Amino acid sequence: MHLSQHNRDQRPTLRELEALHALIESRKTTSAASLLGLSQPAISRAIQQLEARIGKQLFVREGGRLVPTPEGLILYQSTQPVFDTLDRVGRSNPEKGQPASIRLIAPPTIAHRFLPPLLAAFARSEPQTHLLIEVGTTGDVLAKTAEGSFDIGISDAQPAVPTVVFEPFRRARIHVVVSRSHRLAGMAELKAADLDGENFIALTRRFAVRAILDRIFAAEGVRPRIVVEAATSAVAYELARSGLGFTLLNPFPVAFRGDGDVALIPFAPLVPFETAFVFPAAIPTPPAARRFADFIRREQAADGLSTPVH
Repeated sequence: MHLSQHNRDQRPTLRELEALHALIESRKTTSAASLLGLSQPAISRAIQQLEARIGKQLFVREGGRLVPTPEGLILYQSTQPVFDTLDRVGRSNPEKGQPASIRLIAPPTIAHRFLPPLLAAFARSEPQTHLLIEVGTTGDVLAKTAEGSFDIGISDAQPAVPTVVFEPFRRARIHVVVSRSHRLAGMAELKAADLDGENFIALTRRFAVRAILDRIFAAEGVRPRIVVEAATSAVAYELARSGLGFTLLNPFPVAFRGDGDVALIPFAPLVPFETAFVFPAAIPTPPAARRFADFIRREQAADGLSTPVH
């Protein structure tokens, strides 16, 4: 069905929306005009045309500055995805000779314990490539990568969602983490029954592995004493290291720390982990992000408790 001429006339133009975004972000017509390479009258005219199309005032003048109205802010926020999409298209088709960029998001433990030496090595190998590194929760990694805010994420949670693609690069099994002074530290392997009544530093229920462990303990009638619920594996690790109790974690990448006062002991039954690159399913992977993933696969070090996937 074709749009009527009237409906087409009511639609904001891209130039008008660009003027809106530039003016909200700069708050001055001079700055907005400079940002878009237009004259000040052209910016003012675009805003006037936009206000006429939608029948709402988008700015008011306060103290010599233009301040967006609530309607202006709503329009700005609702049209931001348009500019995010245009930005992604531009990054996926860079002009020849233009520096590449990679936007990466990873959870704290990966970002702090695994990535730094590899990021440094990659930056030295590609000094022209700009790296932006964000630290977030597992939920942030999946959601922000899916929406295209990041080119690549890293996660050891791989729910069945169609909006992202997982490519595993590390495999491991869950380990019990305790202080070397803990009575269980010398064990070669620990079963659920060995942990009955022990102080337990559990991950919060937003972690899928928490539900798996709860089922294992319930099936065997085991009741560890939960003393803390930690929102990150880094916090759980440090609390176990302090001697407060035990925690159950993916040994990758905490094993890279090599702390002499911490023991990591295999847990039975085997609970597997895969740590994977996360890519948006609906957006082509930029070549620079693909090179980065290949570099990590090739250069990742061994830790003795997990297996690299090349």
